[in-house]
Amino acid sequence: MSFQEEIKSVQQLLTAYADTLNTANIALISAFYTADGLFMADGMKTFTTQDLSTRNNGNYIHRTKFHIDFTVEDIVLDTRYAFVQATAIATTHDLLTGQPSAKQSRDFFVLRKERKAWKIYRYMFNYVAAHQH
Repeated sequence: MSFQEEIKSVQQLLTAYADTLNTANIALISAFYTADGLFMADGMKTFTTQDLSTRNNGNYIHRTKFHIDFTVEDIVLDTRYAFVQATAIATTHDLLTGQPSAKQSRDFFVLRKERKAWKIYRYMFNYVAAHQH
């Protein structure tokens, strides 16, 4: 693949990942990660790929109507790894009131190429602000 094709492939992975989260397709989330992948969310314990596939029943995503939009800020590639700096707006709905609230985050992905496909090796984010609609 050319450099531009690799960049497009990385962007497509992140779009598909967001779509999977937004449709609460819980069974597919772990498929985006390498076997030794880690999900490191702000204020939470680190989850392994196995944790994502066995412990994640999707209650949070379903109940709060979770929705995320990533904006890719920068991608650095080599032959086996890609480093992606992004921002995101994540919206959830309060379980009691139903009112939506949104948070802005800085997101950092380390992707690893496996069998000619990019997979999430490490994903870390931290919230930087409440987002005003």
